[in-house]
Amino acid sequence: MIQKIHLWIGIAIGAFFSLSGLSGSALVFDDELDTYFNSNLWYVSPQSEPIRLDEATDKIQVEFPNQTLLLARLPREPNRSIEYWLESEGAMKLVYIDPWSLSILGEREEHAGFLGFLHDLHVHFLAGDDGLFVNGLMGLVFLLTVLTGLWLAWPGWRKLISALRIPRKKSRVTRWFALHRSVGLISLILLFIVALTGAALVFHKQANAMLVALFGGPGQPNLSQIELAEPLFAQKLPSELLQTAQSVVPGASATWVQFASQPSLPFMVRFRYPNNSHPNGTSYVALDAVTGEILINHSANQSGTGQQIADIKYPLHIGVALGLPGRIAIFVAGFIPTLLFVTGVYTWWYRRKK
Repeated sequence: MIQKIHLWIGIAIGAFFSLSGLSGSALVFDDELDTYFNSNLWYVSPQSEPIRLDEATDKIQVEFPNQTLLLARLPREPNRSIEYWLESEGAMKLVYIDPWSLSILGEREEHAGFLGFLHDLHVHFLAGDDGLFVNGLMGLVFLLTVLTGLWLAWPGWRKLISALRIPRKKSRVTRWFALHRSVGLISLILLFIVALTGAALVFHKQANAMLVALFGGPGQPNLSQIELAEPLFAQKLPSELLQTAQSVVPGASATWVQFASQPSLPFMVRFRYPNNSHPNGTSYVALDAVTGEILINHSANQSGTGQQIADIKYPLHIGVALGLPGRIAIFVAGFIPTLLFVTGVYTWWYRRKK
């Protein structure tokens, strides 16, 4: 029964695992590839003065009056631009601006270009929120495939070394089957981590709640419970709000700003501590955009064990949790589903013909 489950999952949807793995390999170095091939959008001449966040934000709103300003990715390096995210009728636009000269460097759609296509394929299967949900289910199915493969291929500790060898003097189908089993056993832990974290990223609310319940909190604060002042006055300047948020998160760098695009939403700043493996950081401060009052100050360093485990799922999924070796390992892991799919289908087809 287990053998049939493993076999038919691999035959039926192994190609989807292959596409997900190959696209994921390319996205491991997404930032480096994007800044290299789109250097005109990212690189600017650094200045000694602080970035002109207020003037840059005003210019974006003037140049794109019919777009809703949602987010701004702040420069991670001294020579980088500000990336603004705007929305109109469900479509997302990314605009890049020099934070000193205020020159608009360019714009593009969220999934524009080859890397954008790969990201949409890897995360949404090119089908929006429905594709994201299916992708999460595929992660759980892939997890089942890994576990059934372990059940079928595990030879015991004493015979493990010999089971990893590929016989040279046997038939082609025997060698391919041995390759399938050997690669599966060697990459077992890596594939398990990729499948588990991938599914947990899609079903992140459920995963976070379960981890906090199992390992203890506190978890992330509930944003829906905060109370905002009536918008009787104009919102404070982004730089003022950013400075206020920065004052309560010493030693951390601001990575993202979320604007209060609606009266019911707070102004939020995301922060990253140097010891945080998440590229965007997992600390944030929520403020009332009108009064400047700090509503939530969530520090990753003060989270409970469950939330800290939840925060590491994305760094593990893309490999950055273990630095460059981890990224290389995830890059290689992306090719393994294709190798397992090809060797598995070939072995099954040959034996079926026989």
